[in-house]
Amino acid sequence: EDQKEDLGQEVSKKRPRETPNYFVSIPITDDQILDRIEDVQELIFTKEPDLLRALLPVQTMHLTIIVAHLGTEEEVKKAVLALKQSKTKVEAILHGKDLNMTFHGIGQFNNQVIYVKMSEEDQKTLSRIAEAVEQSFNEMNLDISGSKDFKPHLTFLKLSKAPRLKRRGFRKICSDLYKEYEDSYFGTEVFSQIDLCAMRKKKQESGYYYCECSINVGCSSTEESKEQ
Repeated sequence: EDQKEDLGQEVSKKRPRETPNYFVSIPITDDQILDRIEDVQELIFTKEPDLLRALLPVQTMHLTIIVAHLGTEEEVKKAVLALKQSKTKVEAILHGKDLNMTFHGIGQFNNQVIYVKMSEEDQKTLSRIAEAVEQSFNEMNLDISGSKDFKPHLTFLKLSKAPRLKRRGFRKICSDLYKEYEDSYFGTEVFSQIDLCAMRKKKQESGYYYCECSINVGCSSTEESKEQ
């Protein structure tokens, strides 16, 4: 098995060129959170209109659990199955209790990605949920090698979305642009759904990603998993 010899080397060599085209995520739909994010985006835009193209639409707000490369229709079906099978594991972790996800404060990666932070306390349970989903995908032998460590954050601005800015020397987003909100409370979302979304398919009318499958979890999941 040459894969085993690979392990000592860079992970990226394992399966070259397979760019992720799907992701598993938790949608964020709480109005208070989305309104606050829009407020911050407006503030940034007022101070730096050039950044308009780097802002992410609030309709797409989500926490990414894993990314996957699903090359065939068959693999997409397997991924749908994997997500459905993770439901039991996730509900076992929740123990019939609601999981509140509290968002507070703003963080950044390399001054190029700006996001809303999630409270440390709520992250612990969520990390276990992410592991359960990851396990289901691994059991199906699906390629999720592009996934990074799970660090729940709500990205609302990304310099890479506006490559022209970079060419014009715009390399960093100054924290002065959002300092008014740096330590603000954004709101609380009750965890209730996990989606398998396509990165490259046309978005839904709501502006959210195309979903291959959604499972409902937690107390509020009266309806069974719905598939589109």
